[in-house]
Amino acid sequence: MQRLSEIQALLAEAGVKPRRKLGQSFLIDGNLMGKLVDLAELTGSETVLEVGSGTGSLTEELLARAQKVVAVEIDQALADLLVRRQGGQEKLSVICGDVLAGKHRISPDVLAELPATAHLVANLPYSIATPLVAESLLGSWRVLKRRRSDSRCLFERLTFTVQKEVADKLCTTSGGKNYGPVSVLVALLGEARMAATIPPDAFWPRPNVVSKMVRIDFDADRAGELSDAETLTKILALTFGHRRKQIHSVTRRKQSPFGGDAFRQALAAAGIDPSLRAERVSPEQFLTLANKLSGSTPPTQG
Repeated sequence: MQRLSEIQALLAEAGVKPRRKLGQSFLIDGNLMGKLVDLAELTGSETVLEVGSGTGSLTEELLARAQKVVAVEIDQALADLLVRRQGGQEKLSVICGDVLAGKHRISPDVLAELPATAHLVANLPYSIATPLVAESLLGSWRVLKRRRSDSRCLFERLTFTVQKEVADKLCTTSGGKNYGPVSVLVALLGEARMAATIPPDAFWPRPNVVSKMVRIDFDADRAGELSDAETLTKILALTFGHRRKQIHSVTRRKQSPFGGDAFRQALAAAGIDPSLRAERVSPEQFLTLANKLSGSTPPTQG
């Protein structure tokens, strides 16, 4: 694992400095990086997507433990640096670009390098963590349900570092300020847990926030209960977009994709008090609501 002095030397060689607007804070604590890779529990047979490869410190560890690594780096100078240092290895593919092609779509160039199943292991840039996690899970659901041909990879596991505030949103399953659309998606499509806390001085440049390690395992059985993810995401956008409003009233908005009568009937079928706000509705209730509004009910559990 690269020490701080080596990272600084590599950046100087490339003629670049860390760019905060790209979330470039490099994990320099070798013990914590080892914990992150251990948390991923790689067996050596996986293809791993790494987002924000930087100078390649984590990339080197992943290459030693995975069958293939697809490293995505938006900074051209750092992508070129990684190619110079690690390029030529058959098990490494380096992509210079944004991992997201818009807020709700993983880049086709990235997906083209991934097989039918993959893992994500990364020190995620904070600005893309939430949409990337959400789209990784939703894309996995589409593969499971054989929806949308552009969703071609099922992510079996996501293991990453992220700002603690984001980790709290991803891992909560109950009401409160941290509970929102991504909380519901994670709860219904996977199993999430937080691991080690990472202090600011474990990174360089030092950020102003504490970070956490998070692991999310895609749960195919759980995800299979959801009839239509598009209906669910529409419900979450509508209800949390007006989170201070009673849930029965959100269909009065012009942008509502649901009729008032159908929505109220679905609320009753899901056992949701119409006077509740979205933050008081459980993931299981959102699941039933989505299935009712998509014209289906969850399969019987045996």
